[in-house]
Amino acid sequence: MRAMAGANATFGIMLLLLAAGLSSLEPGAGFLRAVKVVGGGFLLFLATDALLENRRPQVTEGPRPGMHPATRGVVAVLLNPGVYVFLATTGAAVTASAADAGGRSLALATALALLVGVSLMDSGMVLLGAGAHRVSDRLLLILGDALAVGLGVLGVWLVVQGLTG
Repeated sequence: MRAMAGANATFGIMLLLLAAGLSSLEPGAGFLRAVKVVGGGFLLFLATDALLENRRPQVTEGPRPGMHPATRGVVAVLLNPGVYVFLATTGAAVTASAADAGGRSLALATALALLVGVSLMDSGMVLLGAGAHRVSDRLLLILGDALAVGLGVLGVWLVVQGLTG
């Protein structure tokens, strides 16, 4: 939950900056390549951490080792190339249309509406995840491993794309 709060807050700030006019800045190819490599590396870290977490005994008390969940959410957004693709394409188009139709205030309201939509979808995922206790532990382990491997494959692909241009 805290990871989603960090991710949504970071994404919201990025949307508001876009609506405020930051969209006129175009990231260079070097920046996008670096985001792919670093973001892919972070996805590999998350995949490895998830696989290791699935093997650790479940402890319900005390702080968990590793990165704070909110920090993990912030880093996940900042290093996610998909966020920049969204902001450069759909986000920029939607906020620019809103700015043309009603000025900067409508663009900001549109960015907030986009953030509310993302937050509602995230909340829905949390509610669905809360029902996971109805599924066997073995199935959850298999599903968690499969998702972690998929995340790792995506991370490797991004690193290769970033390094080969």
